[in-house]
Amino acid sequence: MKLAYFALSAAVLLAGCNQTPPATSTPTAEVPAATATPAAADSAATATTTAPDAAATAPTPAAAPVLKNAETMKVSFSFKSTPNPDDPKHPRTSAHLVVQGSQPLDIDLGKFTGKPDMVDAAKGKAANFPADMMLAFRSYDAASGVSQDLAVLHPDARHLRVVQRRVEETNPEGGKFETSREVPLPANTLVVAAPMAKK
Repeated sequence: MKLAYFALSAAVLLAGCNQTPPATSTPTAEVPAATATPAAADSAATATTTAPDAAATAPTPAAAPVLKNAETMKVSFSFKSTPNPDDPKHPRTSAHLVVQGSQPLDIDLGKFTGKPDMVDAAKGKAANFPADMMLAFRSYDAASGVSQDLAVLHPDARHLRVVQRRVEETNPEGGKFETSREVPLPANTLVVAAPMAKK
């Protein structure tokens, strides 16, 4: 009986020594939450160094076109006395717009009473001529009290514009300038006012 008891006790002790600790008591090694592998680090570095710089690759605005080798054309008025059949004692004046350049122009502007007076910027402002006029003149007929005004404008790079109006002394506000003709210009030209040509 005692032998059986001792044998049972030994078996119990051996079983107790061979038991493994529960899972909750097993120590675990701490692993960093965000550990990058060498390959991932290399990929991130490559992406950083090769990413395009938006400021460096942004297209720059195109430079404004420069008019190279432009020809300068000079414009002026030319006045010439012409007979007046209606009043031989008071000849009229034939006015021309002269354009000097590789393609010269001589444009007949019509006949006016007496010799037209040139209108400069100060006179033009006082008489309500166009502010952007290049050249202008006024022809005054003392007998009728009527003035004929003419101005030349340069509205764009390819045209000259001639505007005219009639002004009566009884109308202090004056007439309204209206376009009488458009003069085409060659491409690649600059236009400047020149001293009056003589004929």
